[in-house]
Amino acid sequence: MGGVIFLQNTDEAFRRFASQGIDTDKYMGKFGQQGFFLDLEEGKIDKEEFRIRMSEAVGHPVSMEEAAYCWQGFYKDAPVERLRFLLELKDKYHLGLLSNTNPFMMEFTDSPRLSSDHRPISDYFHSLFLSYEMKTCKPEEKIYRMALDRDGLLADETLFIDDSLKNIEGARKLGIHGLHIQTNSDWRKDLITFLQRSGQ
Repeated sequence: MGGVIFLQNTDEAFRRFASQGIDTDKYMGKFGQQGFFLDLEEGKIDKEEFRIRMSEAVGHPVSMEEAAYCWQGFYKDAPVERLRFLLELKDKYHLGLLSNTNPFMMEFTDSPRLSSDHRPISDYFHSLFLSYEMKTCKPEEKIYRMALDRDGLLADETLFIDDSLKNIEGARKLGIHGLHIQTNSDWRKDLITFLQRSGQ
């Protein structure tokens, strides 16, 4: 979702968490979420438990609103031309969103606040596969299998788009086609080229 569907601002999110006293290298470093941050995205704890754990980590009370503000710093913008392109694709293909995410982010993205089109992200997909609901994260094999099984999809007929190479490699292990893009890039031309080459 972040870096593909909406433009991601990792620096801003890190700044917001750091301003509360979070050691971002420890919990959100280059290897991804760790500790109770990962627990949230894997659905092992809920928002309230995350708020409590964050308060304990920084040594002062953190409100639910402050925690949400920190997480939603990852969001920069959702280009409406890409969202409208998804609606065109949705008429022709089965679209699913497979995201390592959490309730704080989904409260924002699955609402009219997502873009100037005032439509929630669920409007653009047939299915949402969210890590905290599925109790596992990319690139674990389990999350790809669950998505395929839930929607009755065949791996060799499925294309997975992501800005993380390790997530692409995780999908490819199951025979899913992968399209690796650069974070925040406009992937529409790359996708059209892939579809044309595959006769789709």
